[in-house]
Amino acid sequence: MKKFLLPALAATLLLAATAVAAPLDAFKGMKGTLDIAGGTAHIPVMKEAAKRIMTANPDIRITVAGGGSGVGVQQVGEGLVQIGNTGRPLKDKEIEKFGLKTFPFAIDGVALVVNPANNVSDITAQQAADIYNGKITNWKELGGTDAPITLYTREDGSGTRDEQGLHRAVRQRGELQRRDEDRRSAG
Repeated sequence: MKKFLLPALAATLLLAATAVAAPLDAFKGMKGTLDIAGGTAHIPVMKEAAKRIMTANPDIRITVAGGGSGVGVQQVGEGLVQIGNTGRPLKDKEIEKFGLKTFPFAIDGVALVVNPANNVSDITAQQAADIYNGKITNWKELGGTDAPITLYTREDGSGTRDEQGLHRAVRQRGELQRRDEDRRSAG
């Protein structure tokens, strides 16, 4: 059996989450179960889509679980779930080990947020990379308040953190250097 990571059915699930009743007619007459696990950024949309599909067709049971992108890849690869969500591209070793195929359908949004009391007016992509690489450590270096920069970002292992947005830009310029004083929180 060929294994798929986020196949067309997942795209249909996502579309159903925001669609009117007509697209849900596509599920009429279907029955069975579908287990989904992986990236936590996808959970709200997937749960809403699952709820709408199951309401329209009670013969379909869909479970949605998190665990992170790596969990989604591993569980679909091992045949424990039918769809594995990931917020990052598959790694070559994952493709080789499990023979997975990916179907990208969205890109995680990543933004820098600065307290309005700090008078920083602009941060370039290079400055953002320098902040995350530990080269810029004080807001004063960016025209702001003389205070240390404290990073709040997704947890280690997050697909969004590792491969998307700012972190991709940072990694293209070299390995992310972690500072002991960095505080990270999920979200």
